[in-house]
Amino acid sequence: MSQYVSLFIEGPSQLVALSAVGLVWLGFIALGAFVGGRDRMPEIDHLIGWALVSFLFTVPGVLIGAHFLPLAALAGLAAVGAGIFVWRRDHGLLPPGLGRVLILGLPLLVLAAGMKGSQWDEFTDWLVIPRYLLETDAFPSSDNLFSKAVFTGYPYSWHFVSYLAGRVGGRLLESAGALSNILLLFGFALLVVRLMLLGAGRHPSGERIGWALAALAMLASTLINPTFAQKIVLTAYAETASAVATATAAILAWFVLEALGRREFDRARHLALSLGLVLALLINLKQATLVLVVLVVLATLFVAVRDRQVPLGHFFRLMPLIVGPAILIYVTWRYHLASEIGSLELSVRPLDGWYIDLIPKILAKMLEVLSKKGVYLALGLILVGFGVRGFFRSQTPFDRFAALAAMVFLGYNAFLLFAYVATFGKSDALRAASYWRYNMHLGGLVVAFTAYGGAILWRQRVEKRWAARRIAWLPIMLVIAAPFIFAHKLRFDREPMTVHFRYVGAGAAKLVDVNDYVFNADPKGSGESSAALSYELGERAQYGGHVSAFHADRLKVFREALAKPKITAVIVHSSVDGFEGVVGVPLPQSHSHLLMRSGSGNGADGWRLVQSWPQPTKN
Repeated sequence: MSQYVSLFIEGPSQLVALSAVGLVWLGFIALGAFVGGRDRMPEIDHLIGWALVSFLFTVPGVLIGAHFLPLAALAGLAAVGAGIFVWRRDHGLLPPGLGRVLILGLPLLVLAAGMKGSQWDEFTDWLVIPRYLLETDAFPSSDNLFSKAVFTGYPYSWHFVSYLAGRVGGRLLESAGALSNILLLFGFALLVVRLMLLGAGRHPSGERIGWALAALAMLASTLINPTFAQKIVLTAYAETASAVATATAAILAWFVLEALGRREFDRARHLALSLGLVLALLINLKQATLVLVVLVVLATLFVAVRDRQVPLGHFFRLMPLIVGPAILIYVTWRYHLASEIGSLELSVRPLDGWYIDLIPKILAKMLEVLSKKGVYLALGLILVGFGVRGFFRSQTPFDRFAALAAMVFLGYNAFLLFAYVATFGKSDALRAASYWRYNMHLGGLVVAFTAYGGAILWRQRVEKRWAARRIAWLPIMLVIAAPFIFAHKLRFDREPMTVHFRYVGAGAAKLVDVNDYVFNADPKGSGESSAALSYELGERAQYGGHVSAFHADRLKVFREALAKPKITAVIVHSSVDGFEGVVGVPLPQSHSHLLMRSGSGNGADGWRLVQSWPQPTKN
């Protein structure tokens, strides 16, 4: 029983994480509400505020090398002032329904507050970069190399969240990403409520969001979301943020077109500015999100040209508001890449290096991946079907939203095919590496389409025949119960070997010197232990490479690595025949071992055993 309770309650550090992350997002809400005015869409206040803070950090941080700590203080003061102003103006600060959503989601938030880094990319980027930001208070540059991170050239809006939470909490909070992802999904649930009300023929601003409706929207964005994966959402990965921003941008673009069609030009202008800020946020999340921004803009343009109700003159006059913010922040960051750190990101190969002949095999693999995600594939095909019909018919708001969403859906998957052909390595291309993870960027869009279309279907076919109040309790119970039922699955960060790898890495970091190069030997493992070691070492020692199950001649790699004089320490998590002979020390498989160089060569005279750690019992 105590072990189960510990999945939710580990110690005071959870309260620190909840408080720090909560304050950051409350600040975003205050800034967004202040800028948005009385007639705003309060469901997106946090995204607008986040976009503004991204500009505050990116533009001065790049152009004048401003340090982040004063910028963080300025953002905090601005948020406090904005919050006071909005409270007096609107007699409240939180969007309608958010209080109930947070109460219903409290068990999941408490559980997530205890999450620790456990995934490969967290150890190489998504936790490493925020740690560097907290240590240096500046972007990476030629004078400020983030040596332990891989893709330092990726945009930084997502990292700003962990940085700010760390500043409030006083240290790097590894659960900040997981908590923020959940809050983003909860915020998106309120936008889903708006779509459901619109589909049901009701005006969102005149409706009170009850417990059942809030819970149903939360289920749509989490438990029954076809792209919800705990090892993505409950991590520091930026996929959830990308999905929420993409869906929100598409919805805002649709609202702009509808407002223009109704000749509500002031409303359209206000929505266009909101869209521009969300697109600026989206483009500054990941390298691939540039494509999503372009697709949303092009899809909006195509639907506007196709629909005779949209006055094109007014639409084109809104384009600077729609694309201007994204262009500004994108160009600013590209300037920093070109002038300071180079392109530490994926790049397109020359045309003669494209895998054009492999396109049929790559397509087959992409389809195979999606076929294993049956619900998502089915909803995606329905979206495309209604989108094609909607584009040519273009008679109703549903037609226009379906057409816009379908173009983004198809366009992004076409881009992924291009990426496999032109940027990925051959082995990754043939297995469509991370294809499902990239499709998660479209998950919010699929949920939004399904929620809106489902509400229309409910109004037309079900509402008069059946009283939904009979089962209003069901979504509430599911939302509350789900974290308790799936607690063990959600706390994947407590997987015994992952915890062991981190424990050994942290222990070794205390026993080595800053000038030591530490090699990681795990010839029966995937390499996860190496990523964990590099993260735990930080700047306290140098990471000296690794050998894993993916190396062809593991003994040769091990022998050659240890023959290098600069390798002064080695951690052994597993071994194969011949490893003990290289170091001249017994290496029991039930333990992990730290060895230090004691001589100039290999063998018993070259290495000594410093410490061993018992490994968890394998079930």
